[in-house]
Amino acid sequence: MLRLPLVLLAFASVATAAPASAPNVGASIAAVRSFARSEGDKLWPGYGTAPFEFLLVTGDKEELYCRASAPEGFEADGMDAASGCVKYVRPRSSLPDNLLAALPIFGPPSTIVMGTPRSTGRTGAEWTRTILHEHFHEWQDSLPNIFPRTAALDLAGSDKTGMWMLNYPFPYSDPKVVSAFNAAAHALAAAVDARGKPRFHAALRNYLDARSKLAATAGARNWRYAELELWKEGVARWTEIELGERYPDAAVRASSLALQQKARAWLDKPDLAGAAREFVYPFGASEAMLLEACGSRWRRAYPKQLALGPLLYEAARHCGG
Repeated sequence: MLRLPLVLLAFASVATAAPASAPNVGASIAAVRSFARSEGDKLWPGYGTAPFEFLLVTGDKEELYCRASAPEGFEADGMDAASGCVKYVRPRSSLPDNLLAALPIFGPPSTIVMGTPRSTGRTGAEWTRTILHEHFHEWQDSLPNIFPRTAALDLAGSDKTGMWMLNYPFPYSDPKVVSAFNAAAHALAAAVDARGKPRFHAALRNYLDARSKLAATAGARNWRYAELELWKEGVARWTEIELGERYPDAAVRASSLALQQKARAWLDKPDLAGAAREFVYPFGASEAMLLEACGSRWRRAYPKQLALGPLLYEAARHCGG
């Protein structure tokens, strides 16, 4: 049985189970890959050509698609007709079947690792939409020197497992941080609502002021961690929404719109202590909405950053007002 290294779990998320049918994985991969090469590449150049490997964790086996060679323990299972990829299989390992992740489980490049819709608690549409999110992580992980750049942020401390990404001691429950966070969340909501309106530039500036106060209250090192997570997971959530709303399947488009509405609604009743690290999903996605409202320039600069703050201030300078 494979023991999943702790370092890999830092890149993973899990979900609770809910009824859903087993996916036609090959067909889903083919559809998402085709979409990634067309619409996805328009949003993020290189998204469509980034490594696209997929490991499905089922009840009694694991199926690996679109990898050039078989990792140890896998056997070839022929060509998958729907995806056009070679398929490899092995008996079920210790990987949990509710994973939703993209991680270098077999060494670079990263591989999407997911359970079925049933085991991950996703509808078929949500499951497909999640692949768009996880493939964005594959694209992120293919950026030049991404792992050394992340290590250079000096956030891991003595942790060599990679679990610091999940367990970093950010002061989520500190009353002063919570107060500053609530003010920033409400200012962010106001700026999101002001997009396309004359008051947008003033609302954006007001948000940046509140964000600056939050950063100062949290402390430089803590905020460096938050910036990384907003950059990584927040923009992945925005990409999931943005691409999902363009997806040819109406059910995927509807689920993406619902996810966008959920992100916006969370800002009205923010719960930093309760959400902990999960705050980066609605918060970071909403920040990306502000960036996009100022034009596409930020997406060209994004790969060179590991923080959204510099991109937000640069966007504000080009937004007019």
